[in-house]
Amino acid sequence: MRQGLLASLFLFISLLFGQVLASEIQPNFKNSLLNDQQLKKKVEKLHQYLIDDDTTTLNFSLNRLSMPQQEAVRFMLLQNIEKDRLILSPTASIWLKEQLTLHPTYTIKEQGDGYVVTKLAFDYSSIAARVLNQMKKEQQVLDFILAAEEKRLILSEWLTGEPHQVRVRQSIVLAELDSLTPEALEYLVNQVTDDTLSVWLPTTEVMVRLAQVSKSPKIYKMLWRMRTDQYSINELNRLAGLAPDPFATEQLMAATKNPSLKQSAFASLAQLHPLPQEVQHFLLAKLDHIQDGGAVAMHLANYGHASWLESLVGNSSNVRRQHVKFALSQN
Repeated sequence: MRQGLLASLFLFISLLFGQVLASEIQPNFKNSLLNDQQLKKKVEKLHQYLIDDDTTTLNFSLNRLSMPQQEAVRFMLLQNIEKDRLILSPTASIWLKEQLTLHPTYTIKEQGDGYVVTKLAFDYSSIAARVLNQMKKEQQVLDFILAAEEKRLILSEWLTGEPHQVRVRQSIVLAELDSLTPEALEYLVNQVTDDTLSVWLPTTEVMVRLAQVSKSPKIYKMLWRMRTDQYSINELNRLAGLAPDPFATEQLMAATKNPSLKQSAFASLAQLHPLPQEVQHFLLAKLDHIQDGGAVAMHLANYGHASWLESLVGNSSNVRRQHVKFALSQN
């Protein structure tokens, strides 16, 4: 009795172990399936069923395939959908979601320097997840553009909520602002610059992008008042590269009101040759400042404007004269 029970147990274990082993295939065998011309033709046919919205025939044809050919074909079909970025119908989208409920069976082992990794041979469910996520994001892009164009998008609501959702939505704003009409862009700018809504502000990254696309002095004014970070610094450097463009120069002068940015802004202005008239007037006024005058004079001396500074010594205030003389003595 006990021997019969043990025999049955051993048989069960051997069958189970055999099934586990059967799920593992060699990399060469996997590659041979993926390069099989008959299977590739099958994939093309199934792909057409999906385009034609005939998911019933698609499933029937797939299920008739033996394993592991079925998994290889399903994998290649999902790869094609991802590569071609098909716009799927509701029926095809449902079929795609169904692929998430299926669990790939076959695995392969990849060996490296001192390690062995077991991976799914045909991980079609991961591809399905990526495609669905991309479709969701593309729908969000359309929602953003349509809502902005129809002037019903509230930016403060769009950019608040669960952190992952906010990150996705912010990426959409950054990517799509320049695709909006001037009217829709102005609608969003007004939301940020309106005093009644100024309690909330987007991140510096969004503010920079909004400023770049809209070229709104009001947005830039708010940007230069925000806490300095890599995005505002990068924007200052971008504007410096555009100077002496009048708008860029104007914003460099405006940025000097930010304590963390003003020295970089002064330096960028001092590097202009020749100095535009409005920049000369601006820097002359700054030379009379007790706090900023010395730094401005040093920047001008360091960037080749010593002769201009020398011409200012004879007819200037005591504060300016002191700043200029010190800068020239150090140059």
